[in-house]
Amino acid sequence: MSLDKRTVGGPLRLWAFGYDMDNMKARCWYESTLPLYGLAECSIDARRGLQAEVGRWLAGAEQAATHLRNAVKDAWFSADARGDFSHVDASFWSATEPAFYRQLQSLIEAARDGIDHPPLPAREDWHGVLARTALRLFDASFVGCGAIERQNPRRAALAHRQLRKNLYGPKLKLALGLPVDAPATQAPRKTAQRARKEAA
Repeated sequence: MSLDKRTVGGPLRLWAFGYDMDNMKARCWYESTLPLYGLAECSIDARRGLQAEVGRWLAGAEQAATHLRNAVKDAWFSADARGDFSHVDASFWSATEPAFYRQLQSLIEAARDGIDHPPLPAREDWHGVLARTALRLFDASFVGCGAIERQNPRRAALAHRQLRKNLYGPKLKLALGLPVDAPATQAPRKTAQRARKEAA
């Protein structure tokens, strides 16, 4: 039976779960549910377009999560610090998940209705979600909430500045398929000898 002809009430969801194992030792139990979307009424081109667009969103989210994790590490420790920072990634994914599914639902509804959904506004919205969430988590959950006597304000400020630079930089924009501003080119400086010649 196809998803669009189901007889159960409410949307269908996929439940995935399992242990994180390390050398036959259970370290943690993970579980998550994902919504299932019926796309049978969408054209093949629309489905491929949706897949490509969601791929961009996920690639951008992966980059933003990496930037956040690195910034937290830089704010608290040296650059070569080791340890498990997976809680940073988990918090980021959890915080961005509702907005992701809201935008995805709008995109799918447009595809089902045959509406040519311009991708740029959705990408810009998603970029804003990623940047705001990463900065908020950095400030409120991982760095700004720590005991002041244990912090290094200079290190935290530099990490925050680098995080902001990365979140609004060209690499993340390219991953999301957003236009990247061309770097401003500096006019060549005139040598003193050339300036004297032009003045003569």
